[in-house]
Amino acid sequence: MQHILEFGVDPVFDFDNFIVGDSNRLALHALQILMDSSATSLTLTGEEGCGKTHLLHATVGRRRETHGKESAVYLDPETLGQALAKGEEGDLTRFLARWGHGMLVAVDSLEQMEFGLPALQEGLLFLFNQLRETSGRLLVASRVSPHHLEWLRPDLRSRLLWGSVLLIAPPDDAELEYILSKMAADRQVRLSPELIKFLCLRLPRRIPDHATALARLDRAGMEQKRPLTVPLAKEILGV
Repeated sequence: MQHILEFGVDPVFDFDNFIVGDSNRLALHALQILMDSSATSLTLTGEEGCGKTHLLHATVGRRRETHGKESAVYLDPETLGQALAKGEEGDLTRFLARWGHGMLVAVDSLEQMEFGLPALQEGLLFLFNQLRETSGRLLVASRVSPHHLEWLRPDLRSRLLWGSVLLIAPPDDAELEYILSKMAADRQVRLSPELIKFLCLRLPRRIPDHATALARLDRAGMEQKRPLTVPLAKEILGV
């Protein structure tokens, strides 16, 4: 996953570019409830490429648009590790002073903290407690529910499970075809229905893989001055 600095929100990952379907509609509804209710946390789970990071960036970006840059932040394990690298009390104090009074803190890739310093989990625990006291919100993304992360410290697991944990399922065939069609339209690339079905059947069911394949096909078509067809896809993508 691309590393985003603590202040950075990828402008491509906004709600306008997020394609809504049956697999993720409930997650969008839960995000709205999180910001409009007294809930403290929401954890989005699902396989890599299902849209969790996109939703975290979009939610932080929307909150900043309406309430200012300091109101929300996106953090990944690398950024957390940099902030809490020494594991000293002063690091934790500065971390909480920096982020513990915001309206929204979004933490990505919870599952990767298994290999980080214990200070990462401690920092997240104290951050949750402080946000709860100040009516802030913690939005977490993880491939696996906190309930099934055996290495997660029990007090942090229990707090995350106070909030909702929602699974974003992989897109079904119709959603995947629509997503690929929209990505092609955004790039001003014409794909035949036959090629769309072929790619959806042959490629992994991860949206980033479809975006990468489309970019490779588009580039090859322009370089070779060939139309985008199933034979070209077989040749370029090896599928």
